[in-house]
Amino acid sequence: MASDLSGIVESSFPTGALVPKAETGVLNFLQKYPDYDGRDVTIAIFDSGVDPRATGLETLCDGKTLKVIERFDCSGCGDVDMSKKLTPDEKGNFKGLSGRTLKLSPELIALNTDKDGAVRVGLKSFNDLVPAKVRDNIVAQAKLKSWDKPHKTATANASRKIVEFEAQNPGEAPKLPWDKKIVKENLDFELEMLNSYEKLYNDIKTSFDCVLFPTDNGWLTIIDTTEQGDLEKALRIGEYSKTHETKNVDDFLSVSVNVHDNGNVLEVVGMCSPHGTHVASIASGNHSSRDIDGVAPNAKIVSLTIGDGRLGSMETGTALIRGIMKVMDLCREGRRIDVINMSYGEHSNWSNSGRIGELMNEVVNKYGVVWVASAGNHGPALSTVGTPPDISQPSLIGVGAYVSPQMMEAEYAMREKLPGNVYTWTSRDPCIDGGQGVTVCAPGGAITSVPQFTMSKSQLMNGTSMAAPHVAGAVALLISGLKQQNIAYSPYSIKRAISVTATKLGYVDPYAQGHGLLNVEKAFEHLVEHRQSKDNMLRFSVRVGASQDKGIHLREGVQRKFVDFNVNIEPVFFNDKEADPKDKFNFNVRLNLIPSQSWVQCGSFLDLSYGVRSIVVRIDPTSLQPGVHSAVVKAYDTDCVQKGPLFEIPITVVQPHVLENIQSTPVFEPTSQRADKSVEFQPNTIQRDFILVPDKATWAVLRLRLTDPNRGNDIGKFFLHTNQLLPHQSCRKLETMKIIGVNSEFEATATFPVKANKILELCIAKYWSNHGQSHLKYSLEFRGVAAQNPNAYVMHAGRGIHPLEVGVLVAEEIQPLLQLKNAAVVLKPSEAKISPLSATRDVIPEGRQIYQSMLVYNLNVAKAAEVALYAPLFNDLLYESEFESQMWMLFDVNKSLIATGDAHSHNFYTKLEKGEYTVRLQVRHEKRDLLEKIAEANLIAAYKLPNMLALDFYDSYNQCIVSGRKFTSAKVRETNKMLYIAPIAQDRITKANLPAQCAWLSGNLVFPKDEAGRRIALHPFTYVLNPAEKKAASNGAANGGSSNNASPAAAAAVNANAAKPKAQATPQGATNTANSAGGDADTLQKEVPANAGGGAPSSPQKGKTSADDYAESLRDFQCSHIAKCELEKAEKIYNEVVAAHPKHLPAHLQFIQNIESTELKTQLPLAFVAAHQKKSSEGDDGSVDKQRDDNQKQRSALERIVKLADIVIKETDADALLSYYGLKNDTRPDATKIKTNMDKQKNNLIEALSKKGIAVAKLCVLEDNLKEHLAELNDIYTEIIKFVDANDSKAIQFAMWHAYVHDHYGRMYKYVSKMIEDKRTRDHFEELAAINGALGYEHTKAVIDRMTVTAFPNSFRLF
Repeated sequence: MASDLSGIVESSFPTGALVPKAETGVLNFLQKYPDYDGRDVTIAIFDSGVDPRATGLETLCDGKTLKVIERFDCSGCGDVDMSKKLTPDEKGNFKGLSGRTLKLSPELIALNTDKDGAVRVGLKSFNDLVPAKVRDNIVAQAKLKSWDKPHKTATANASRKIVEFEAQNPGEAPKLPWDKKIVKENLDFELEMLNSYEKLYNDIKTSFDCVLFPTDNGWLTIIDTTEQGDLEKALRIGEYSKTHETKNVDDFLSVSVNVHDNGNVLEVVGMCSPHGTHVASIASGNHSSRDIDGVAPNAKIVSLTIGDGRLGSMETGTALIRGIMKVMDLCREGRRIDVINMSYGEHSNWSNSGRIGELMNEVVNKYGVVWVASAGNHGPALSTVGTPPDISQPSLIGVGAYVSPQMMEAEYAMREKLPGNVYTWTSRDPCIDGGQGVTVCAPGGAITSVPQFTMSKSQLMNGTSMAAPHVAGAVALLISGLKQQNIAYSPYSIKRAISVTATKLGYVDPYAQGHGLLNVEKAFEHLVEHRQSKDNMLRFSVRVGASQDKGIHLREGVQRKFVDFNVNIEPVFFNDKEADPKDKFNFNVRLNLIPSQSWVQCGSFLDLSYGVRSIVVRIDPTSLQPGVHSAVVKAYDTDCVQKGPLFEIPITVVQPHVLENIQSTPVFEPTSQRADKSVEFQPNTIQRDFILVPDKATWAVLRLRLTDPNRGNDIGKFFLHTNQLLPHQSCRKLETMKIIGVNSEFEATATFPVKANKILELCIAKYWSNHGQSHLKYSLEFRGVAAQNPNAYVMHAGRGIHPLEVGVLVAEEIQPLLQLKNAAVVLKPSEAKISPLSATRDVIPEGRQIYQSMLVYNLNVAKAAEVALYAPLFNDLLYESEFESQMWMLFDVNKSLIATGDAHSHNFYTKLEKGEYTVRLQVRHEKRDLLEKIAEANLIAAYKLPNMLALDFYDSYNQCIVSGRKFTSAKVRETNKMLYIAPIAQDRITKANLPAQCAWLSGNLVFPKDEAGRRIALHPFTYVLNPAEKKAASNGAANGGSSNNASPAAAAAVNANAAKPKAQATPQGATNTANSAGGDADTLQKEVPANAGGGAPSSPQKGKTSADDYAESLRDFQCSHIAKCELEKAEKIYNEVVAAHPKHLPAHLQFIQNIESTELKTQLPLAFVAAHQKKSSEGDDGSVDKQRDDNQKQRSALERIVKLADIVIKETDADALLSYYGLKNDTRPDATKIKTNMDKQKNNLIEALSKKGIAVAKLCVLEDNLKEHLAELNDIYTEIIKFVDANDSKAIQFAMWHAYVHDHYGRMYKYVSKMIEDKRTRDHFEELAAINGALGYEHTKAVIDRMTVTAFPNSFRLF
């Protein structure tokens, strides 16, 4: 069989096309100049991080010299605060920030060169150092190794115990005796605990202790990946710049480290995606097989991570600026960066300003670095080039993506090769300001190396991200050759050479290829031939009009007359400020200006010296047919025309189709020569139509169908891209992008929003890889309905009824719907502090210190909600922003990081639980005075409403006033229709449960009845609420609610005090007895004045003495201080109160609180037991007496608590309380007063029982006689559960102890979980871990320990 196939199966694979190089002449160049292979050239990769251990990135061509010479994470994602210094004890032990005891071995201690032997400690979450998918793999692998088996066994055993119990105790669980019932609950809760951990496992984050100290070979970092504290077995790693070490944290993640600020900051470098490694492999991969080499295999790499793992690999201003500064620093140190590749970017609303773009220009213009940037993957519509390369100057080389027939065969396994072309999605020129963003195109796909964490040797990736490193590698070849031939060059001569020598592809979309396909051979020949050219070290600045545009772009309405543009041209020398004045004085060039089209006119000649010259370029578009038209004015040096143009003035004009007859529904159909009115499409054919959208149109419907006969279900794959450019807004503001399958059987439709009176580009392209010829018939129908009156989509509640004047394009059925989905709260900064940043990482040469403004906001979430945060003052796009960074981080009350956001955070919602949160917003700039101006910048917290608020419509003003007949639907014709919206009633606002201080509500308003129109024609609507009413200042807690730390008795006291008359002269403290439990037991039937229901003090009735009132107030004031004073003073006050008011039971409870706070450390059961056992085991001869004294002191305090609690228990008639609560209805006239007093007594009793029970249990632990007191503890428990559930907040602390004494760890878990719901503390998590340890579940204990470390950091995370 094999012999039969030998003539069919090809024995060779087209490996050369996996990393394509032939298309651009790279292979020929390297055959001709084998030594110009990138040697002596360094490429900086601005990306997601480069893996130095990836195949092909380990060494240069000699197999020895390291390829990745520097590796930095510029984003701050890997930063660890190491400012805390500790000195280990004589055994090398010290406490890490995780709470674990860490131990240095003698070997490590010997390495430490710190004069005091001190070490620095920090804590790092490794969650965001790898991509989410890799993180999932890490978690899945760990789960498989150390979790699944023991957890399945534990779950099975827990289930088995339940079955055994039910077999031994038949019958329904609620009918079981209480002692059997709690056993059943314990078993059920244990199983519930195991199931809950199974669900939680994938969300658990890992944080490791980091230790740092100096050695003779620089800083040494130790990362405790064992999580056990044995640093001898932990990960050791030196600084990358000195040791070039990269080490594995686990099977997936490898890291390197850098140290900054004299050891205060440790930078752990991971990778936020495989993208950067793939990019570096294309530019400079060095493999054993030359076929799969990168373009410049002998070039060195500097990895500069600009993607931030906290933001899912999105770049930040901080990272970009730090990357730029690092390039500048390396150049100044003599370790020159020759080329930068940046396959990152986004779009800008305007590109002629922006701090980051200015610094990019400085890198090119002052430091001579050639900066290559991907043009973007946002085509095929025009004006979709990203930023960069679209910045304020055309100083960067922008690259589009090309795919060759060989790539189709080797990379995409296509069944037949097609002619080479650009990818359908590659971004297109012109820039919005008319400039040229795409310089050249290059192969935009490769199968090459990726990081080890992918568990894959290589991957296919495509995009302009892959085309840019091809050009960066090609530039490295050029520079390598120029250096070896000692030919001076500049970024300008390099860009000019690759532009004028590129191969123009006549059959390829001109807006996607720039000057054409890169040709390395010709570019090098051009550079060598014109090595002496006087313009090699300068650029020509071309600025159009007052807005300083980079080109001419007419795309506004129908062009019916000529337009003159003033164009300023200025020669600018490399490093212009430091250039030799003689060179400037002697510079002169005589230019011949040649327009490429007859509708462009300008002077033919220009004599240009150093300085600005202005020319007039006239555009006469009056004869141009509908469509897009491009031209260019090229400037040639008359002394050397063959050198090619020195500069160009790009020109783009769009003439739209105008739909004349709009009496009926406006429909656009393309011109066609075919009888069926179809348009022919080959693979990658692009059809662009420009239509002036009719007035009042708000959406459009595109209908498509193939007209080819006998195609059946054969589907054509078409890329639809519609775009409208709006003033000062990016191309993404109003666009539609989708791939549509079209056949001849059924009509395909696409609906999208449009803006009236603006030019719409309707771009339809057959996808580049979709084989075969297709004939497509399509039409575009415009429809519209919208409110015509000013400010129609902003309603102020305070202004009353809101009118809407609804107009339509043509007759349209309307059925309005207004739904408010979000509530906005304005947060004002509680703190704004400006400070200089790092003196080593954040200073732009020379001496330009960057400052930060740290704005702090407090966010209170009253109940669980989804919340988005954004700062409206700042620009929502990075590259045009005045400030280089506006990152915020959201922390919970324990300083644990919950979410991170940047400029794009408007629509990113985070699920937040009830609680207090802190938002820290960092804004950076080198000008301190600018930061001072934003000290009061607001932050908006947008809450998703759990239930949308829908507003009603009325077509009569009077009906709207009286909430009468509502409007539902109607057909609107030529005359506008008036509709009215009434303000939302206050009861609806109240029921909506809006967040406190809500400023406005937002949602969408839709008018059309048409289903497609309702999905698309959405009008953002804002409902501005009336300002919140200022509530009168309440006295104490009379408005309800006591502090979180108040005891149940104290809470009852607050309510009790609110029901008592108070004299005006009552001391302030007496009106806020938050710690008092209120009234004497013998005052049950005492008369209460009728006006005593409020919380404010009221004067005694006239003619009545105030002595009793004064005595009560004094008593309450004294009680409020019993728990607060030192023990000796508190006891004195307590005795005074008891002497004067022997029946005032809250005094005893207040004194118990004092004893607990001063004599006893509040501890949960297992923590208390562990502390006691630790004291007993660690005691030496010298401390035995002290321990004995401490234990005796503790016993005395506990015994005192028991006695005090017994007083309250004895003086309370529990049977009377039970009888009262057994009443179904109390018909007595003073029933309310009776209930208040009974509730106080009940709360006092429960608190006393709980305090006594806990004290008894602790005494039993100290005396080691728990079993002897089980009956007593059971009696206390049964007394409590007569009144409240065991998990009630008043009883839960004792319920924990009761569960402990019975070894009911499942119940303990349930009670601790309830406490965590109310308030997350480290003590609660540590108790959970101890519970699992007691059950023998070491795997779950390890996970809870891990959760604890991450959930309770010592400080806020660094930016």
